[in-house]
This record gives sequence, structure tokens and C-alpha cells, in this order.
Amino acid sequence: MNLGEKIIELRKKENLTQEKLAEKIGISRQTLFNWENNSTSPDINQAKKISEIFKISLDDLLDIKTELKCSDNNSILSDLIGQECYLDSDTEDYRLCFNTLCKIVDISNEFIKIEFKYNKKTITKLIDMSLISSIKQIEKDEVKK
Repeated sequence: MNLGEKIIELRKKENLTQEKLAEKIGISRQTLFNWENNSTSPDINQAKKISEIFKISLDDLLDIKTELKCSDNNSILSDLIGQECYLDSDTEDYRLCFNTLCKIVDISNEFIKIEFKYNKKTITKLIDMSLISSIKQIEKDEVKK
């Protein structure tokens, strides 16, 4: 899905007209029309504003699949790789990831790469560790099947 299609989908999900969304972003309706038709694209600040309005990450907005090989694992963090857990945060960013059962795929002092199920899809996210306030590891017998 290209960026224009993504903006249209998000706008329609929220029952927003082009005029209302353009007003929230601080642009003209014509500019939004051009984005939705992929004639032009938002700059990074405008894309950030769109992601804030729809409460999604820039990665989700732009359909970016981030791959990272974490090489600075310390032993405490690396023990979490492959474990089921719940993440918690004091921020509303990445609202789908927090308080959702997820599996830690890779972890470093700076980033955590997780997978979780959402609408029958497996979602992979790379999250800045500074956004995480706690990690609750789930024992094998606690995981609901």
C-alpha cells in the first residue's frame, strides 16, 4: 500500500473529510488531495503530524519494515530474547504494542524488536528502549492459548 492509499484509509477509518484532516495537519485540502493521489508527499514534520493524529508510528504510516541486528546485548537483556512478555510505557506512542502479549525477537540497550498478533497478522516492531517503563516476562504456563 502506498502512502496516499494509507492516508485515505486512515482518514476514512476516522470518518474525516479531506478538509477536516487538512485543517488538523495545517495544510490546504488541495495539498492533502495531492498526497492522497501520490502527486506529492508530506515532509517529515507533516508525516509526523499525520502519525500523531492517527496515533500510529511513522513506521506504520510509511510501511517501513526495520531490520536490526542488535550486537550490544548485555546478559540480562539477552536472556529475554525469545520470551513472551508485556511491555508498558508512560507514553501513548506505539499503543498497539504496549499491554499486548508479545515475543521479544532481539534486544539491545537502545532498542527492542518484538512480534505480536493483531487482527490475525504477525506484526514486528522496533521500539526505542527509552519508551519502555517496564517489561513483564510471562512464564510458559501463564501464556493463554
